[in-house]
Amino acid sequence: MSKATEDAQYQLLGLFDSPFVRRVAVTMQLYGIPYEHISLSVFRHMDAMRPLNPLFKVPMLILPDGEKLFESAYLLDYLDELAAARGLVPLTPRSGAERREVQQAMALAMIATEKAVAIAYEDKRPAELRWPDWSSRLRGQMRQALAMLDARLDGDFLVGDRLTQADISAAVGVGFIRYVLPDEWPAGEYPALERLADRLEASEAFLAVPIDE
Repeated sequence: MSKATEDAQYQLLGLFDSPFVRRVAVTMQLYGIPYEHISLSVFRHMDAMRPLNPLFKVPMLILPDGEKLFESAYLLDYLDELAAARGLVPLTPRSGAERREVQQAMALAMIATEKAVAIAYEDKRPAELRWPDWSSRLRGQMRQALAMLDARLDGDFLVGDRLTQADISAAVGVGFIRYVLPDEWPAGEYPALERLADRLEASEAFLAVPIDE
């Protein structure tokens, strides 16, 4: 267990090799929200995880009053609300057409990421139990979502001229694929996404949340 700060009020449960945990952690870094990182795996640390989170579902965010929040999308919505209350510009706009645009780009990023996670799990099955047609379908969906994201990215950011949650989620998804499924990331196939991911991975917020913790 490691602390992001000694006076942490929030607790974030899960490993940073999970893209869902990592996008929440990066967001907390960007918002300057101190947290204690409870670095437990849902597979390797089940005995330690069970008393905290019997669902074995990460990320889980424990609020200062003890309330527990699940699912990264809802955690991000909570953090955006908290940021707005503190006078910060939320990474996902709170309403309007820009909100929908960010959410749709974020949805593409999460589709690609979820299919990549499914491929990784399928690869863990014994060879005789794998379903090649299923793996091919997952791979096709992942690559289509990545291609659609890459086509959207004609500037520095996916939406407008500032960093949004769409960029964070896309970069985190790309980082997961490169780290866990390197053969599924052919160099040069998604050049705009590659540039975005490289730039964000070099930023302070991403460096503070290393995927290979």
